[in-house]
Amino acid sequence: MSEESPPPRPGADLVVDCLAAEGVDLVAGVPGTTVMEVIDAIARHDGVRYLHTRHEQVAGFLADGLSRGGRLGVCLVSRGPGAANAAIAVQNAYDESVPMLLLVGQVADRIVERRAFEEADVVAAFRPMSKWAVEVRRADRIPELLQRAVRTAVSGRPGPVVVSLPLDVLQEPVDPAVGPAQRWRPHRPAPDPDGVAEAAALLAAARRPVLIVGGGAAGAPEAMTALADRAGAPLVTTWLRQGAVPHDHPAYLGGLGYGVHDVTWRAVHDADVVVALGCRFSEFSTRRWTLLADDVRLVHVDVDPVELGRVYVPAVGLVADAAAAARALAAALDAPPEERVRRRDALRAEYAEAASPGSPVLDADDPRGGVSSRAALAALAPLASGDDVLLVQDAPSFGPWTHRYLPLPVPGRFLGSAGGAMGWGLPAAMGLSLARPRERVVCVSGDGSFWMVAQDLETCVREDIPMINVVMNNNAYGNTRDRQRLAHEGRYLGVFYGNADLAGFATSLGGFGVRVERDDELAPALAAALAQDRPAVIDVIQDPLYGLPPGLEPPATR
Repeated sequence: MSEESPPPRPGADLVVDCLAAEGVDLVAGVPGTTVMEVIDAIARHDGVRYLHTRHEQVAGFLADGLSRGGRLGVCLVSRGPGAANAAIAVQNAYDESVPMLLLVGQVADRIVERRAFEEADVVAAFRPMSKWAVEVRRADRIPELLQRAVRTAVSGRPGPVVVSLPLDVLQEPVDPAVGPAQRWRPHRPAPDPDGVAEAAALLAAARRPVLIVGGGAAGAPEAMTALADRAGAPLVTTWLRQGAVPHDHPAYLGGLGYGVHDVTWRAVHDADVVVALGCRFSEFSTRRWTLLADDVRLVHVDVDPVELGRVYVPAVGLVADAAAAARALAAALDAPPEERVRRRDALRAEYAEAASPGSPVLDADDPRGGVSSRAALAALAPLASGDDVLLVQDAPSFGPWTHRYLPLPVPGRFLGSAGGAMGWGLPAAMGLSLARPRERVVCVSGDGSFWMVAQDLETCVREDIPMINVVMNNNAYGNTRDRQRLAHEGRYLGVFYGNADLAGFATSLGGFGVRVERDDELAPALAAALAQDRPAVIDVIQDPLYGLPPGLEPPATR
């Protein structure tokens, strides 16, 4: 008597099997009618975990943090409103080139286009803000399209991919012979040898070269600094990517963007040859595209050919992995002229004086009775020197202080949000904590950003995620407040509010909370938070009108 064939299984089971085959072991989301089949399939799967949050935005940003921590982040939300709530995380991931997979439960195909409950055209809505948006119409095509979605998210220029899963596809019986395909990834592109030779010739003839390291070059600090050494050139990073290289390297000259030091800007603007690696020349990094001089010779390296020439026309454009291109260029160069090295060293000395936390410029800082940002810098700086703490910067008005004055001697120990999305910090820190459980994640947020997602501190407690949130609490939307002060003659409207007791809020949920009202209380509060293993909130009280470092004005309203 022949053995009976295994019975068909629902499409939702195939979705989870494909995720597991691609190395996914955690899915974040909010439950809803059209994703219950997938949640149930996860419950019956040994290798994939489901983590529910209190809002889809949080699930999306948590997935973002997972991806930045080295594990592909996957977010599962239901149709219509659930998908809309996750859109901000998708848009931010697209802007920052962060791989992410958003799975959206959709109304059944048999009732589509009838204005069914919470029906929305997911593919049309997400297409402008994702690398790819697709709807699966047959359960037997789930492996083909879902595994392609994963590869698309992590390959080339990374970014979010959105997959719409109609309910009837998730419920459709599938032949048990249909299963995931073998996992594979394309190799990163190597630079063209002729292009490397052209770029090396330009660098060899340069008198004032400079390297710009962007997010596409993060993760390869040795390749970047080796090229800087071989070229005898200063090295700068793009906005909020200053953690990509060690700040104590003699070539490092600071970060571009809001809060850039004059010497950093001048070194790039006066350069005769610029080598840009994994850099998109964003609005903030270039001060609205005024960074490069008209006669500069640009060598632009990016894994995405669309980026080459989008803003500045290169003399040499290389479609390549940034690290591979840097190594190839370094190997093609002879030792740099002494004159070039002396120029770099002089710029470095000028930068070191300007960027020092003890700079005399900061003597004019007036915290107006609250905790000073200088004290915050002093408390955070030791954390950046080790290998067991990861600093995460949300979107606080405190940001220019770290951009200008926080030394980062160990690359990869600082991550910042350059997409502008408030509410990113806490959930991204949650994802990073889950991706890197041996490290302690310390997130610095503004109070406005923190309160947008504060409800998910309960998720941190429930799921034992021991991240620490340092909240710079000035009872204000500080960035907008500063612009109203400058551009609207101090006519403040819509920027001030009242906060509850943040430390008490954390304690009420079972976390650790401490309120800091004086400079000398901050370092001990951080030490106490690090010494325990619960999620923590350090409520740093600052004056509602206190903000930017002395001498720095906010960008003009545009």
